[in-house]
Amino acid sequence: MSKPYINLPACFLILCLGLFQNLALGQEKIEVGEKFHIDSRVLGEEREILIGLPKSYHDTVYAKKEYPVCYFFDGDSHFENFVAQRNWLTRNLYSSMPEIILVGIVQKDRTKELTPSAMETPEEWKRANFSTSGGNVAFMRFIEEELKPYINKGYRTNGHEILSGHSFGGLAVVNAFLKRPESYNAYIAIDPSLWWDDKKLLNSLTNTWYDSKYDGKTLFLAKANDSGSGDDHHNAILEFHSRLESLDEGKKLYWKYRFYEPEDHGSVVVPAVYDALRFIFDGYQMPVKEAMKDPSALEGHFDAISAKLGYRILPDEQLIDEMAKVCVRQDLIAQAKELLESNVKNYPDSGHAKKRYETFLVEYKIKLAEEK
Repeated sequence: MSKPYINLPACFLILCLGLFQNLALGQEKIEVGEKFHIDSRVLGEEREILIGLPKSYHDTVYAKKEYPVCYFFDGDSHFENFVAQRNWLTRNLYSSMPEIILVGIVQKDRTKELTPSAMETPEEWKRANFSTSGGNVAFMRFIEEELKPYINKGYRTNGHEILSGHSFGGLAVVNAFLKRPESYNAYIAIDPSLWWDDKKLLNSLTNTWYDSKYDGKTLFLAKANDSGSGDDHHNAILEFHSRLESLDEGKKLYWKYRFYEPEDHGSVVVPAVYDALRFIFDGYQMPVKEAMKDPSALEGHFDAISAKLGYRILPDEQLIDEMAKVCVRQDLIAQAKELLESNVKNYPDSGHAKKRYETFLVEYKIKLAEEK
């Protein structure tokens, strides 16, 4: 009787294809955001916008939340950096900031859209072309009248807004801060081009430029160490910094200036975004170790950060849930109970918070009685 013929290479190929197919079926895409277009009546054209939602946005376990929004210019260039920084800073019990919605605005003509005044191209600037400059007023109208309402209608926002920009974008940020500070709660100006049009924006400031409309606002000003940017660029930023330093201590503007000696005009964006977000939400990080011993410490902590930021911030339901689990592992049963009870109080519409608390009471009934 002859032995059956087996084609080993063919069998190996079939086996490999099966394995690869199984691997492919198990793959999941990691998405950092999505792109959409909005028809602008103000600009008379369609505009491209990038949006990055927090990881918890579509969560079906915990109570739905509303989020701050960070708008930033040059969205196509800076989007992935903002997403990475936000995700890192909001990743665990020691989160340095609340989760936020990111809105990256893609520029079609940076010079037109980000400069507040028209300027002729200097003869010695061979590669520059400023012929379209001076359209920032119209572009900001697009953001205020069309983009913001679109975002607020389509997503769960809480009214706390940040504006960020780099270079020409930083110029637009400072212009918005000085001319319409009520438009945003916080401003991030990264190596801004304040030299623009012979420092026209800075020259418009009188010695008494500050008034109460800046109270409670936050401004982060970053400067790179880049000799290629020229003295006019550096001196203009330093002049604005000097204006901020000269403010009386009684002024209620939260501001910070940071000089990045190792960074040039391009690389400064990465550390500046990180530092700016940390500064804007300074004080947000929960006193985890203290709260695990005495959960009541959380109430005063979040009262203080809410007063600073100007909107009510509650301890995150999921993070408090996780903290309670850590307490249980360390046999801090009474503290875990108090933490879960606070979730029920803070999130009365959360079915998960209620069920988790009730299950906990049943599971640890004996230990809770012993601790009394």
